[in-house]
Amino acid sequence: MAQVNYTVDLVDGVWKVGLNGKHFGPYSTLDTAVAAASNAAHKAEAQGYDAMLTINTPPDPAVAAEARDAA
Repeated sequence: MAQVNYTVDLVDGVWKVGLNGKHFGPYSTLDTAVAAASNAAHKAEAQGYDAMLTINTPPDPAVAAEARDAA
């Protein structure tokens, strides 16, 4: 079975969904980005793909706040 890998990443202070090296978004919150990635993964599975979702969060919440404020 073919596999697709979705990611949720903080890029330049905003959340984005990654697929095959491309990012889509931006999303205003981590929750909305995760929901979008999860929905996309479910659709891929319905089409016969083996879908995986990885959520990449900063190690420290203060880092996320600084990145957001800088954007």
